[in-house]
Amino acid sequence: MKIPLKWLQEYTDITLPSSDLANELTMAGMEVKGVQVIGGDWENIVVGQIIAINPHPNADRLALPTIDLGTEQQTVVCGAPNLRVGDKVAFAPVGAQLIDGHTGQVFRLKSAKIRGVVSSGMACSEKELGISDSHEGIMALPAEAPVGTPLADYLGDVIFDLDITPNRPDCLCVIGIAREIAALTGQSLSLPEVSYEETASPIDQQIAVEIAASDLCPRYCASLITGVKIGESPKWLQQRLLACGLRPISNIVDITNYVMLEYGQPLHAFDCGKIRGKGIIVRRAAEGEAVVALDGVERVLSEDMLVIADTVGAVSIAGVMGGANSEVTQGTTSILLEAANFNPASIHYTGRRLQLPSEACMRFERGIRPELTLPALKRATQLIVQLAGGEAAKGVVDVYPGKQDQEPILLSTGKVKTVLGVEFSLDQIVGALTSLGFDCKKGDSASEVWVTAPYWRSDIHLAEDLIEEVARIIGYDKIPTTMLSQPLPRQNPEPILSLKQEAGRVLTGYGFQEVITYSLTSLEMLNRLLPEPHPLEPVPLRMANP
Repeated sequence: MKIPLKWLQEYTDITLPSSDLANELTMAGMEVKGVQVIGGDWENIVVGQIIAINPHPNADRLALPTIDLGTEQQTVVCGAPNLRVGDKVAFAPVGAQLIDGHTGQVFRLKSAKIRGVVSSGMACSEKELGISDSHEGIMALPAEAPVGTPLADYLGDVIFDLDITPNRPDCLCVIGIAREIAALTGQSLSLPEVSYEETASPIDQQIAVEIAASDLCPRYCASLITGVKIGESPKWLQQRLLACGLRPISNIVDITNYVMLEYGQPLHAFDCGKIRGKGIIVRRAAEGEAVVALDGVERVLSEDMLVIADTVGAVSIAGVMGGANSEVTQGTTSILLEAANFNPASIHYTGRRLQLPSEACMRFERGIRPELTLPALKRATQLIVQLAGGEAAKGVVDVYPGKQDQEPILLSTGKVKTVLGVEFSLDQIVGALTSLGFDCKKGDSASEVWVTAPYWRSDIHLAEDLIEEVARIIGYDKIPTTMLSQPLPRQNPEPILSLKQEAGRVLTGYGFQEVITYSLTSLEMLNRLLPEPHPLEPVPLRMANP
């Protein structure tokens, strides 16, 4: 999972160098596989504004844009089809290091005479800057980009590539990692303020939701936004998606992906005008039921799979991929926005069986909490109202038939000492846990505390889980090395183990080689281990369903 540093900095104050921050996260259990510096090679590349475009005297397909750089103006030769007066662009002077848009090779820009006109610089595409693979036209910067500012200061960033363990789905989002950083560095966490105006028309008078398979869908939330205009999302949003490895599509789809990356809760947008009967039913698929997904491929489902249906038929494969019959298109004007929670095992089975892995599927199958649905839904609704010009219906649909509160866990300083081998005060323990959002209440004694996990944590069940959190936040390296309180128990002799070790010693002494192989392998690999010409036929034991 890729997360930009600038996005993290919107939620917590980060002063550590990126290398130190990567080490802190890794030591706390969020392994940072790599750190990519965006803009580290953008030497002398600045923000410019096109103030004039003149035709090339010797080539119909080339133009001569004049670019204002703040302190000077430059006229260059350009063949991009999307040049417009007033656009902000990234200007690279002679000597700048860029990436060739066709070969992908790094090169230094030189002054060149193109069809008789000297060009001493260029306006860059996203691929030439290494931002994405797009090189069909010049990259247009947001209108608020300050002319003359070094591009590295404006667009430069540090991208952390994290490997999140399966038990921490709450960290598969920017807010989750920001929360960890805030706890590790002693900073506060600032979440987005979510508010938007609603119409007078209640949503429950316009759409109804029924959960017919509550074991596979614990919670289903939805909002309704009318009067939307489908188009491109703002450049800042597109750039964030690209930095995280996702491709921008349209403002509505981009917003659902953005909020998924921000909150960790997948969302799906339906064209509400295509929902027949104005009702949503979350049910098991009928055996052999077919759904044409958004990729245009018809897939046959089994009764073990979950679908989102209207009163006529399925409109989405729940948690995996939407249906083409409810897809948001350029003609869409009303959006039914879904934020639901699905059974992890069901989504895992469906995604693998249909061969449809996705970012949403990965989050669902790791077991995100049902309580994430409503905050993410409201955040996405806010952004759609702001960026797509819509109006939100009054209220939201929230069907939550099996709500379960987190049970408090009793934790004592004695238990912490028994597990970690070191004594921490109750204040230290409470401080570490509250920094992560845990609720702590005093116990019956001065050494005990009742701890309730926050709604976003699905991995906390025992006192030992809490102790692990204490150790992570205080720091494993802060736990002092201590001598054992008592000697190790006497080891009883193991005759079989001794015989194996002695046999191995004797055989290697005679020139044999000892290897440890995989239990399951291919016939080809087995034959490579044998001296020719002695192929291993037949195979001693062949798997019928490898």
